Amino acid sequence: MNTLEPTTIEEIRLTRFKTFRGAVLPLGPLTLLVGRNGSGKSNALDGLAVLSRLAGGVDVRDALDGRDGPQIRGGALGAPPFGESSFALGVTVRTGAGLVGLDVTIETAPHVQVVAETLWRTGPGGERLVLFETDPPRGDSADIDARWDESGGGEPDRVVSFRANRLLASQVLARLPSTTTGRTAHLAAAQVLAALGSVFVLDPVPHQMRQYVPRRDRVLRRNADNVSAAVAGLLEDPATRSRLVEALNTLNEQDVVDIGVSASQLDDVMLTVVERAGPHTQELSARLASDGTLRFLAVLAALLEAPSSEGTLEAMASDDAVGQTTLVIEELENGLHASQAAAVVGLIREEVHARRIRTLATIHSPAILDALTGEDHPDVVVCQRQPDGASTLTRLVDLPGYFRIVAAGSLGRAAEQDRLRSPTRPLSSGSYLDELLGAG
Repeated sequence: MNTLEPTTIEEIRLTRFKTFRGAVLPLGPLTLLVGRNGSGKSNALDGLAVLSRLAGGVDVRDALDGRDGPQIRGGALGAPPFGESSFALGVTVRTGAGLVGLDVTIETAPHVQVVAETLWRTGPGGERLVLFETDPPRGDSADIDARWDESGGGEPDRVVSFRANRLLASQVLARLPSTTTGRTAHLAAAQVLAALGSVFVLDPVPHQMRQYVPRRDRVLRRNADNVSAAVAGLLEDPATRSRLVEALNTLNEQDVVDIGVSASQLDDVMLTVVERAGPHTQELSARLASDGTLRFLAVLAALLEAPSSEGTLEAMASDDAVGQTTLVIEELENGLHASQAAAVVGLIREEVHARRIRTLATIHSPAILDALTGEDHPDVVVCQRQPDGASTLTRLVDLPGYFRIVAAGSLGRAAEQDRLRSPTRPLSSGSYLDELLGAG
């Protein structure tokens, strides 16, 4: 059994990615990303998704474009800021000994490849120590040179060639020798890869969840089309079964007596929910369940199962590092009534603390904001577009006038009135809070 302290993603740097320039997305136990449509929330999630896929050691083009279609919106050509041919992302990971960071720049034209990458860690005094960094790429080569700290003096001094079509950190184990300083780089790379490899993006598609699936197909997929098999596995534990029934009762209009699965002769399974209506009970299959119920079950299954993303380097990194699961959910409240959406946040909060899972979700629902406590506010991040088109990320508690917003009452009403924003034009001191709070 692995007893290592999990590495956790502390922040994502959207250095130059889609609509972002120099933005930082801090991640806490339950991070909620709020903002208007088109503000850049989905772009921020795409940035994390790209880093997670690259951590799996896949070809850079496959990480962006895939073999069956784009893995992010717009694919490789849509990743750089408008008018540019490269993008840059970074991540900081907290370990038991301090921080480890990775920054990468990827060119998308004329070739899709890594053109710059740096791996670093913090020293005893919090200083940043570079473990390796790349030289400028050679235009006539599919390789890229990187200098690594062979002597341990804190300055990269030994040149090693890496393949430019994959994240260099995923090649460290094979490229750097197992010297004392080499093992330091091995460990740092493993810690970053473990944290990024434990990102699971959940995007449930209800109409694909209303079907029989093989019972053995238990590991929840991104679109949750195999949620019946995933839940069937969870139901084998009595405590988890009770937790699922209890959670469904917070969502359902009718009293939920039990949850189970029906099985075919081939041992394919489909979810069933037993409801009580007056003195009678009835069993409903997933085919009759609402979109909101199915999405809710997918979120619960993801939390309780804590799945790992497909294609991680877990086998390689497991001896040195284990990542804490980061569950990513877009439009958390989609298909749910306002009261149900708030209940979902409460359930997620409980599981985050009980299971040490981190969750990042985009939201639009004022009811969710109103369900938050003051302790949740530091992990609410406001996304907005500036007049020049660039997206920015600001923690709610760092907004000018945050205390005035909270003192004025409902946080959800503030969002409805578009008051959870920083001013987008220079203002005099007297009118600053007026625009922020929607006065005048």
